[in-house]
Amino acid sequence: MENNRVVIDTNVFISAIIGQFGYPYKIINELVLTGEILICLSPLLLKEYEEVSGRERFAKKFPGFPERAKKLIKALKEIALTVEPNEVIAVISDEPDNRVLEVAVAANAYAIVTGNTNDFNFEEFRGIKIKSPKDFYEEWAGE
Repeated sequence: MENNRVVIDTNVFISAIIGQFGYPYKIINELVLTGEILICLSPLLLKEYEEVSGRERFAKKFPGFPERAKKLIKALKEIALTVEPNEVIAVISDEPDNRVLEVAVAANAYAIVTGNTNDFNFEEFRGIKIKSPKDFYEEWAGE
């Protein structure tokens, strides 16, 4: 595909750290970290990754989680396309999810990858595809 810019929602980021076999893990390790797709972030979205991954419940429930999270965040900072959204979008009732849309619009992303089908209950936004981790991975890896 020509446009390899993708925004990864925080729930997919967290799932990639927790589970070492599922689609979120495959997306991060086989596509993002290899450079096949370009992850797009904003300082605010990166801060959310850091804040959510720093929650004590993950450290308690998943051995090694904090270390894996820090290592992944460090790697993403080095390879990500970082954008500063200049448009405020307010189409999702869970306000923080609008930040994901703002990053995708600012980065001219191909897709948003999210497991949050409650709030991202539409197939695309301004031409940006909204994909589950499974659908995105199968589409991308199947090419």
